[in-house]
Amino acid sequence: RQCRRGSLLVPLYAGGELVNLQHILPNGEKRFLKGGQVQGAWSPIGEPLPGDRLFICEGWATGATLYQLTGVPVVCAMNAGNLHAVAVAIRAQFDDALELVIAGDDDRATAGNPGRQAANDAALAVGAMVLFPKWPEGCPDDLTDFNDLYRWHKAHLRNANRQAVGGKRRASRGDAGLVSAGGGHE
Repeated sequence: RQCRRGSLLVPLYAGGELVNLQHILPNGEKRFLKGGQVQGAWSPIGEPLPGDRLFICEGWATGATLYQLTGVPVVCAMNAGNLHAVAVAIRAQFDDALELVIAGDDDRATAGNPGRQAANDAALAVGAMVLFPKWPEGCPDDLTDFNDLYRWHKAHLRNANRQAVGGKRRASRGDAGLVSAGGGHE
């Protein structure tokens, strides 16, 4: 749910009960309710059905991106330290009725890469597959998850399209220094 001032309220559930809320401020700062449960709690996006695939990821933005792009239901563990507990709880709740995929963060700029380690540990604990972003050449080293990759890729495409459209406009106006009628540069 989005609040009037632009912040988000993300519900966390455990055992079918609402156990906490995460408040995500417009500047990206995140806070849980004091005294609320976090360990073993998750925020669902979409409704898994028996036989479906289910992504388990860290943050809500990553989960929203995965769901938007794939249509596959997601549960968001909210942090790397909670991936294992959430994966175990989901496996216990659904047994083998769902194909679990841990969509891990790749904290490649952080010593020990805690996101990758937590995702691998959770996947091993419940017999799930694990998936990490594949970083294209030239992307910044501070990107860590599927949402970061999507946002960077979208901005990269938008900039490339602007440059292409701008070049076509200049060429159609016959700006000096561009392409001559013979196809060479003037």
